[in-house]
Amino acid sequence: MCERRTLAATVLALLVAMSPAVSGQGAAQAGQGQGRAGGGGGFGGAAGPFTPTPGDKDLKSVLFNWTWRMGMLRSGAESELVKTLDYHAAGGTLQVNGQPCTLTKYRVQANYQVPGWRTQIECTFKNKQTYKNVETLSGDYAWDEDMPGAELVPGKGTATPQPATLEERRIRLWASPHGAPKAAIAAAAGMPPSESFGENPAVLLDNQAKAGAKSTTTLEWQGEKAILTFPIPDVPGAMATATLVNYLPESVVVTHGANKTEFIYGKWADWNNPLFKIDALYAGTMVERKNGTVMRSVNAKVTEIGQIYVIMPVPASVRKAAGK
Repeated sequence: MCERRTLAATVLALLVAMSPAVSGQGAAQAGQGQGRAGGGGGFGGAAGPFTPTPGDKDLKSVLFNWTWRMGMLRSGAESELVKTLDYHAAGGTLQVNGQPCTLTKYRVQANYQVPGWRTQIECTFKNKQTYKNVETLSGDYAWDEDMPGAELVPGKGTATPQPATLEERRIRLWASPHGAPKAAIAAAAGMPPSESFGENPAVLLDNQAKAGAKSTTTLEWQGEKAILTFPIPDVPGAMATATLVNYLPESVVVTHGANKTEFIYGKWADWNNPLFKIDALYAGTMVERKNGTVMRSVNAKVTEIGQIYVIMPVPASVRKAAGK
């Protein structure tokens, strides 16, 4: 009996920790919320440390409402606590060497605190030939794998260094549905995303402003659309422009030198397992265009936005190829 009570208490504690900080999240998911009106907290709790006034259009309020609307703020302090992602697509298409390839498997795993991005791809060309690859990014390294975790166990799999893809994969990470607000907040606070993680966005910006930090995130309004511009972390010269409608991004456009990469997002919903909905939204449709050409188009099947364990260890051969 004691063991059963302990297990029940542990499960309850985990569910509370991952619960939205305000009861309005459910209404927000249905498209009814553009930020909270009034100061009452949800689930019988007190309000968090910052409550924007409805209609506020300053940068701090927009960044707060962006992450609040997506369900990225958790705990009584309404801290931004989305650390990892596991995403499975229901289908879509991919450009491989200039040829369209119909996806049979597309899985993305991300770690935003220790920047990592793994994309497992399986697809079929029109001539019925198949293509498989695992695109991986971890910190300062980019490589391909013929199986997830290649070479981490000696003799199993092959990891091929792909240093030329490092910046492209970093752009994909920090322009993603979770990556973009994290990058915008970090730039507004004058710090890398790994350091801004785990903070209430509004409180963080106030503290950083008092410390003399300079924001490199800018905001303008075009009618009811909020337009935010911010740098992509660790990609010199790359700038992102996110267009928010009802505090959800309809697009994130990244310019880097002569290249322009557009990420178009739609059908926002809680795509988590039906048994564990947590009012954390993700884009149901994602289209990536580079210089006008559609490179990827995927549809969500299921996500896991809880604090799952996701890491991308760098194989020794990849470190050696980089001279590190």
